[in-house]
Amino acid sequence: MSKQHYPDIFGVISSERLTIQESVQCALGIFPTTTVLDQPVEVLLLLQSLIDQPLAVQIVTLLPMRDGQGNLINIFTPKPKLVFTLPGGDCGLLHIPITPQLPTPACEGYPVQVQIAIKKPPQFVQIRPLAEGEPPNLLALSKTRIGVLRDISFGAQISKPYHLCVTFNVQPGLIPPPDHEPMPRYEPLWTIRDLEQEQEQIKTAAASALRFARSLDRNILFPLLSDCTRDMFGDAGIPLHPGEALFIARALLYVMEDGLELEEGFSLAEGYWFQRLCWLMTNQPQATENLETLIPLLYTSIVQDAVMLGFNIVGLETHADFGNEYEQISYAARLVAALERRAPLGLEHIYVPLILSSAMLAARVKLGSENPWQSLALLKEARGERIGQTAMDFREVFDILDSLIEREERLLREMRVPRGGA
Repeated sequence: MSKQHYPDIFGVISSERLTIQESVQCALGIFPTTTVLDQPVEVLLLLQSLIDQPLAVQIVTLLPMRDGQGNLINIFTPKPKLVFTLPGGDCGLLHIPITPQLPTPACEGYPVQVQIAIKKPPQFVQIRPLAEGEPPNLLALSKTRIGVLRDISFGAQISKPYHLCVTFNVQPGLIPPPDHEPMPRYEPLWTIRDLEQEQEQIKTAAASALRFARSLDRNILFPLLSDCTRDMFGDAGIPLHPGEALFIARALLYVMEDGLELEEGFSLAEGYWFQRLCWLMTNQPQATENLETLIPLLYTSIVQDAVMLGFNIVGLETHADFGNEYEQISYAARLVAALERRAPLGLEHIYVPLILSSAMLAARVKLGSENPWQSLALLKEARGERIGQTAMDFREVFDILDSLIEREERLLREMRVPRGGA
């Protein structure tokens, strides 16, 4: 599986996005949302390139001329039309100052529209999914700065095609204007250089990280993965049945042991969790001193690997269509967002593909004195309890699960694994 995908910076900041011509993603915000006459606010256009080549962008800021009662208003921006080049792979913020001036009356909800037009290069490579993607390990923004950007509540409200809309309020009062007129500016939030730095850090720590990974003890690792799984999914809104927690943890254990090396198209060196481990060993070396604190730091990256690997092995066995690689990356990113409580968690995130793939591992990934027959029975019990909570279109997932459980039970019989003992 190719890992030449750039991280999704957008998803760290905004839960909404507009994708234009499969080349750039946008969302619009404003800060502050309330002002007085002669005091500027900034319209903030968040942009993320999906391609590897520079992209010509034209932005037109459309400001109202009258309020809802027909009164004349005057909102000024120094450059209503902006033309610039968004570097390939960049994520950045375009600051557009606007200033209400006399005779603008005090009012709430003045609309501002931003029209976005792009000109794609003749040749380019798509480097990010069209929806959500994998989060960054390295982001040159402080937690405080990220928190401020999230509080802006960027949105993708569309007034017409390729037009984003946002509103602001003008309160009564008049304050002398600032000494210097603010001008539009572009602020890069993430560039190719950040990716290069991350790759250098991974490369530097790879040998030490590999030794560390090979030293992990399954008997210590699995209980930690199980506990973290129950906590993460429960905190995200869906408490797990013991059978569900067992099989999700099994899928995670498989990718942390040798699953990424055994399955064609994957490798440990390209694994999300391994690259995250490399980053932690470089930037937070104390994190590896205690597995109880390390596993939560690695958890969502392990889940990403398990999702991508799970789609592959279940697809090969059942020929089910789980979409292309970019669609699978987006699905994994939505699951991570749900576990981080930035998005809703659905039952599909539990079963597709984590439990489906893990049902195929009961014989291969045996846990201590576990009886795989009893484990599969526990999974069937969980399935029975969930089936009444699902819509009819989800029954297809349980049909696939039933077939995979039957497959694994046949394998156990062929291996002569007794039902009454391991």
